Amino acid sequence: MKIWNKIKNNRFCFVITCIIGAILLAIMALYLTVPSYVFAEIEPFHGEYIYNPYTEINRLNYYDFRSENIEDQGFDVYEFGYALSGTRYLCLGYEKERKIDYPFLQSIHYKQFNIDKLNEITRLVAPSHPTKGFKKGELTHLDHYRVMEVLSPEDNSLYYWDIALSNGHRVNIIATGKNHSTVTIGDNDPKSVYDALESGNAYAVAYTGNLIELPELQSVTLRNDTLFVSVSAKAKEMRFIGQNAIVKQRLNDVSEGFYHFEPDDTYIRTEIEFENGNTLYLNPLVRHEYQYFFDLNKAKVMVGRTYLMWAVYILVVLAFARLIFIKKNDDDSGK
Repeated sequence: MKIWNKIKNNRFCFVITCIIGAILLAIMALYLTVPSYVFAEIEPFHGEYIYNPYTEINRLNYYDFRSENIEDQGFDVYEFGYALSGTRYLCLGYEKERKIDYPFLQSIHYKQFNIDKLNEITRLVAPSHPTKGFKKGELTHLDHYRVMEVLSPEDNSLYYWDIALSNGHRVNIIATGKNHSTVTIGDNDPKSVYDALESGNAYAVAYTGNLIELPELQSVTLRNDTLFVSVSAKAKEMRFIGQNAIVKQRLNDVSEGFYHFEPDDTYIRTEIEFENGNTLYLNPLVRHEYQYFFDLNKAKVMVGRTYLMWAVYILVVLAFARLIFIKKNDDDSGK
């Protein structure tokens, strides 16, 4: 332990070593507080019922939840996260900001824990620019969020959205930033807007030019197993997209379109593209097993395994500290 003796005898080095050690211990303690999760087996949407999130379209409200004046409109929004991995969350309707994050490597357990803790103080939690901070495999399991920032100037995460949907997670779209907007249906007070985003009674738009010239969604109805969609102007193409992001049907030069759910269709979402590139992205209609739709809990804390994991970590730290202490005493006694 010659190095340790040199550090002890140099006051500056000793102080720096203590500071670095305290920081490392704090980071380790921070990481060790995260519980272990068990995630449900991957299972696409299924069942004889189909959930349609859209109600009567009587009022459309356009929002950019990253705009500079969003708080002036009555919405409390901020982005959480400072991990080096780039994992971020857009928090809508927060009561207070979460201060704790895990700055270095983050497994799926850390990301799920962050989502759960943010849900305690935030109305809606949306993974931000998922292609930059989340692995595709993680989105097959992560749960307890109902919106995702799918479109922004920095990121196009449509395929990541379909990954979550294809694995049975009902996730709705948010679009933000320049030439993107989120459209909610119904009243424009914050509670109604958050409710619309969570239920899926909303959609996203990517546009060029003036937003007020964008064609509007007029109706989304489900009759038996057939989906009917109409817009206020003729579309260049109306696409119906299902499991694994496969385009199930294309209709050209239509303002009204329909798609019949096949028995193997787990979900269907609609994209409506116009000649100038303006595009509407609708939330999915999903299959479910029960007459009354509800979201299943697919991520649960394993209490027993968590306590066992913490106990092992503590024993390892104590054993390491004891080893150093014994070694130090042996070196001191051998002088």
